[in-house]
Amino acid sequence: MPLSNSITKLVDFFYLKPFRRIPKQTFRYIACGGMNFAITTLCYHVSFYYIFAEANVDIWFMVLSPYIASLGISMPVNFLTGFWLQSRVSFKRSPLKRRVQLFRYFATAVVALLITTLLTKVFSHIMPSFPTLASAIIYCITAIFSFVSQKYFTFRGAEKE
Repeated sequence: MPLSNSITKLVDFFYLKPFRRIPKQTFRYIACGGMNFAITTLCYHVSFYYIFAEANVDIWFMVLSPYIASLGISMPVNFLTGFWLQSRVSFKRSPLKRRVQLFRYFATAVVALLITTLLTKVFSHIMPSFPTLASAIIYCITAIFSFVSQKYFTFRGAEKE
């Protein structure tokens, strides 16, 4: 059995009475987003505290704050796991070809990255002592944007189950 089917069955196992008020596709999106959120937040945390050790990162033409450098590590992980989960679990019945989905997902991810980068800059000044919490709040904001863009643009036409 493919991994995507196993994850779908696991997610559907928790689609219980209190959650049945929301469409199954939305529930799957939230569950996959939650998994991606956990993976991305862990990646950001490890990057910030252990890889960059809360220090600025000097690359040959600029200096990155540890916030932005950690974002640079966690975003590719977020992109790859997010696309795989959403295309294979949440919106698996989209009639669009995978390459079209990937391009559209990339386009929405770029916009989400711009939003995330801007909010990271803002939150690093508002909450400098709580970078992981700030990252989690920013992730929630971009998750709302991502859901709307993925449902109505990236995976448009995905049949509801």
